[in-house]
Amino acid sequence: MSRAHSLRLRLLGAMVAVFVLGLGAALLSYRTEVHSITRDLRTRTLENQARELLEGVQADGNGILRVRTPEDWGQVYASPSRQFVFTVFDAARRPVAWSANLRSPLPYIPVDASGQLGPVEFIGAGAARRAIVAARGPQGAIVLVGRSDMDRDELVDSLFEEGSEQLTVIVPFALLGLALIWLISWWSLRPIARASHEAARVGPGRPDMRISAGGLPREIQPLVEAVNGALDRLSRAYATERRLTADAAHELRTPLAVLNLRLQRARLTGNTDWAAVERELAQMGRLVDQLLDLARKESLARERPAEDHPVVNLSRIVREAAATVLPLMETAGRELEVDVPDSVPVRGNSDDLRDMVRNLLENAILHGRGKVTARIESAGAGAATDSNRITIEVADEGPGVPAGQEEAVFQRFHRLNAETPGSGLGLAIVRHVARSHGGDAHFRPGAGCVAVHLPSANELRDHAGERHARNDSSDQPLQQ
Repeated sequence: MSRAHSLRLRLLGAMVAVFVLGLGAALLSYRTEVHSITRDLRTRTLENQARELLEGVQADGNGILRVRTPEDWGQVYASPSRQFVFTVFDAARRPVAWSANLRSPLPYIPVDASGQLGPVEFIGAGAARRAIVAARGPQGAIVLVGRSDMDRDELVDSLFEEGSEQLTVIVPFALLGLALIWLISWWSLRPIARASHEAARVGPGRPDMRISAGGLPREIQPLVEAVNGALDRLSRAYATERRLTADAAHELRTPLAVLNLRLQRARLTGNTDWAAVERELAQMGRLVDQLLDLARKESLARERPAEDHPVVNLSRIVREAAATVLPLMETAGRELEVDVPDSVPVRGNSDDLRDMVRNLLENAILHGRGKVTARIESAGAGAATDSNRITIEVADEGPGVPAGQEEAVFQRFHRLNAETPGSGLGLAIVRHVARSHGGDAHFRPGAGCVAVHLPSANELRDHAGERHARNDSSDQPLQQ
């Protein structure tokens, strides 16, 4: 058995991992940017100073160069502790001015005549090493600007450390983000926890309890719908079993009591009415068989919709059912007439349809009188598949059921006359089979006639659509 895991911790771990990766990517990007800035920082700084100094270099009326340093740089060039220096040369390469923090002028560095600024050059060694940029000024003047060379890696580390101070601000926000992630994951999973509590309350005492899909994420709702569908099927099956148990207990109580009285009388008198005992046992056996048969049909109807059944020949099924009741018909001295076309295709379970017709015929024999007729009404023998509805009629010459009782007789164990034989399940089975095949059954008003309406094979095929096209009557032969 696999170890259970926490979805909340997994979500939290995934969010933290994304957060850490994002933070690491930001720091890496920042350090790369620092390297890029450092690479150009020294050159840009010296070049900017050279341009500012060039603006302050002017020649008087005698051609003598005068240098006016910018005000914001005056103190920098005067302070010995500052590392920035400059020297100005005239056209004769003579130093005419230099910064106060220099003991002697910088060595002359020529500038290519094709440009105003030269490249960064280094002079000296060790602590005296300087980076120098030379610029061409008016009257052939050359301006040199330099600073003590700072190690590039030290400069990168210095800038990065300064930027890393921002982590003192980032860390609290990171902790706050983790807390928010924890709260959001709890809030997001709360509907799932509620659904779990609802599912835990489903049981025999609450068979109608279902899981509410309200508030659940869209990804979870199909699972909830599937679970509710399964609970619906289990509830129907549970209700069927309870009804079967209650019906059996209710209907068997009387024949068992009668049988018990007969056996007690036989023990007291020494005379046993075996004919009556056998009759009571046969009635109980028939009742049990019909209850089990009805429960089986209800179970099959839930598992398989009508459009998924194979195509069968309804005419043959009616003739076979008529053959099974012939002995009963002869015993009762009744006449049976079967009027059906050669072939009427329908989709259905042949055993259930045969039981349905047999129950109709037995009902007519036990509760009707005169000749019994079984027929199928359709558009005709050759065009039966073109009809949208097929009707099976079983009629006798009796008056039928009293007005207002047409629906009641289809209920379980309902009998108009308690003295007549039977269990009251025959017509209930008839209606259940008809409805499980997409049809229905009812009594014709004012006549001893029961009509069962079934959809044609083509109607069910069209209703099923492309998913059941393989069961088309043109692709599957009739079961003869």
